[in-house]
Amino acid sequence: MDERIVPVSEAKIRFHELLRELGERRILLVRHGRPAAMMLDFESYQGLISRIEDLEDRLSVLEAQEEPADMRVPWEKLKAEAGLQPD
Repeated sequence: MDERIVPVSEAKIRFHELLRELGERRILLVRHGRPAAMMLDFESYQGLISRIEDLEDRLSVLEAQEEPADMRVPWEKLKAEAGLQPD
């Protein structure tokens, strides 16, 4: 997906037109030549959030694997403490 750079002052005037473009491209809003905000369609936003959550989960697993063995709690014990049924 390509990207279009638009000054904030122009975006204020052409907001509805820019919204229609979001299916085709992201829009980088700049103020005084510096990035100020990014406009993207909701589907792209949801995809980014989903990817971040997946990466956070993977990082948690990796961090848990680095814990000393004596700090880990067996899965069966966790299920029992939570009142969950065994597999």
